[in-house]
This record gives sequence, C-alpha cells and structure tokens, in this order.
Amino acid sequence: MPTPSPDTSRWAASHEHTLADLLLRQSRAHGVIFMDADGCIRGWSEGAAFITGYTAAEVIGQSVAMLFTPEDRERGLDEQELRIAREVGFGEDERWHLRKDGSAVWTTGVSLPVRDAHDALTGFVKIFRDASHLRSRAKYLENVLADCHVQRSQQDFFLGTIAHELRGPLAPLKNALHIVQRLGVESHSLQQPVAVMGRQLGILERLVEDLIDLTRVNAGKLSISYARIMLQQLAAEAKEACDEAAAIKGVSVQLVLPGVPLEVQVDTERMLQVLGNLLNNAIKYTPRGGTIWLSVTADQTHFLVFVKDTGRGIGPELLPKVFDAFTQAGDIGRQRSDGIGLGLAVVKEIVTLHRGTVEVRSEGEGKGSEFILRVPLRTPDGPEREPMPRPVEPEYVQRH
Repeated sequence: MPTPSPDTSRWAASHEHTLADLLLRQSRAHGVIFMDADGCIRGWSEGAAFITGYTAAEVIGQSVAMLFTPEDRERGLDEQELRIAREVGFGEDERWHLRKDGSAVWTTGVSLPVRDAHDALTGFVKIFRDASHLRSRAKYLENVLADCHVQRSQQDFFLGTIAHELRGPLAPLKNALHIVQRLGVESHSLQQPVAVMGRQLGILERLVEDLIDLTRVNAGKLSISYARIMLQQLAAEAKEACDEAAAIKGVSVQLVLPGVPLEVQVDTERMLQVLGNLLNNAIKYTPRGGTIWLSVTADQTHFLVFVKDTGRGIGPELLPKVFDAFTQAGDIGRQRSDGIGLGLAVVKEIVTLHRGTVEVRSEGEGKGSEFILRVPLRTPDGPEREPMPRPVEPEYVQRH
C-alpha cells in the first residue's frame, strides 16, 4: 500500500481524535468491529450497532462468526476472511451478514490486521457498510437479463419458425414464375406485372434468408467457408446484383476500384450478402437522382469497403442502433420504410465471423451516410502475408 506523505501523516495525527469520534461514534454509514487475534469481538462502533441491530453489550466477547450465515460458517468463510487479512495484509469482502432480528443484510467492507511494534498480530479491524440497496439493484438487473435471455430465445424460435414457413411457399412461387418467364409473355400488358412479381419474390427471398441467418447466428450455427477471390470481382458482382433495384429507384451506383488486383480470402457468398445488404440499404434510403459509391482499398493486413450515399442520412440518436435487429433509419421521426430492419444486423454478424468490423458515419439527417467494412485479407489461421510497401489507394471519382 502507498505510504502517506508527511503532510498527510501530520494532518491525520493532529485530527486523530476527531476522526475516531466521527468513525466510531457519530457515523452510522460504516460499522467498525475490533477483534482480538482469535476473532473475538472487543470493540463495537455506533455504525455497527445501527447496521446489525446488536448493541455493544450483546456482542463484546462473542466470536465475529455470529454475524455470518450458517451456510458461510459451515464453509469456514468467517475464518477465511481473517486468514486473508492476516496473510495478505487486507481482505476485501462482500457477503450476507445476520442482523439481530434474524434478517440478512448485504455488506461490503475490508478486514485489516493490527500488529504491535514487533510486527506480532494482536487483532483485526473490520470496516463494513450496508450495501443491500446495491445488491437489490444488481439482483433486479440479473432478473432483467435473465428475462431478456428468455425473450431472446422465444424470439429466435418464433423467427426461425416464421422463416421456414415462408420458405416453403416461396419455392413453388419461384418455379411457377420461372415457367411463365421461359414460356414468354406475349401480352405487353403482362410483362411489367411479371417483372414486378420477380422483383418482389427476390425481396421476400432475401428477407427469409436474413431471418434464417439471424436465428443461426443467435444459435451459434452460422459458419463461414473461406475461398480466394479478387476484391474487384467481389465488388463488381455485388453491384451487378443491385443494378436493377438502383435503376428502378433512379439512383446511380458507381464503383471505385484500385488499379492493382487484390486477392482476398473470404466466404464469397456471405461477403456478397454483406455488400448486397449495404447497397440495397443505400438504395432504399437514397432519393431519385442520388448517387451511391462502392469503393474498395486495402492496407497491409485488411481490405476496406466504403459504401457512401447521398441519401437521407442518420440522426445521432439512431447511429448507435443501426446494427440492431428491427432497427430502420425511418424509425425515428419518419414513416417506416419497407422491410423489418434485419439487413444491417446480418451484415454485422457476418463481418464479425470474418474477424472484421463495420461502422457507420453520418453528419445527420439529409446529409447521407457511409458504411465502412474492415476485414482481414486472409483467413485468421492462414499464413502471414508479406507487408505491402504502401496501402493501395482507390482511384476516387469526383463527388458532388
């Protein structure tokens, strides 16, 4: 323990009687117990009497074990508390102690050894306080957490059931639509409805897969399978999959790729799912005539993906929640958009499985947003990569 400074020691010595009076006679917030070397009570403060209900006359000469619960005495914890103080020099503790009326009080405190000028043990001092209110608060939070786990399990079961029930009718609907498309639609008036059906089935299919992936993550069953792919190819395929949705919405999606080929090791399908969710999210919240940039680059150990848009932006109150399930940018102060807010939650989980990170930036509503992925270039257990002489910078286009 640190040695008090000379000024502190002199001040304490000059106020010794005042401090002792405050601690032993006037303060009810802290109890002080003086014991001999065998743990027999020899001194009892006003605070100890207030906390336990015992007067000094009722406890002087008794073993301090009288304050311990029967269960703690059976395990020898009353002796262990003093043993730690004797061997270590102090013993911090928190436990239930017994009051005179038989009720229990949760206490926190410290036991200190008392030694004479020859360093021989002469007794102990125990300083403690009633912390029952803190224990009650902690127990309440424990119960809330347990209830949350139960609700989460029930929610996962419900979502998993709904997802699998939805997956059933989707397959024959897709097959029927595929047959219609192969046979050809001669009537011009039917071509647009058929195209709309195809797009909406695609949206439903992505929604179902997001639901299933989320329940797999929560159950610890979502796994990834690494493969080699060029980062430029990954970005191009993600953009191509979203081109139709962007064209319908009337927004422009621009690729900003490095001139040097970059090979990465990722779960290709899962990473395409990540980029697709980010791009579709940007398309959803970017008004007609807006622009979305998909930029990629790398440093010596990670590749980085930036998805920036000129959309509605995200308010500061929502930024910490965007990766939570069932959260949407339209949740606060706006009408909700299509979907149920699973895409970004799935993005975070898949990126985390890749040992990467994802973050979002926005200067506020109406000022667009930017999502940044940072994912290792190689599998976590793969060979170390030779350091690159310098980061590969993307060839940025001018942004308006």
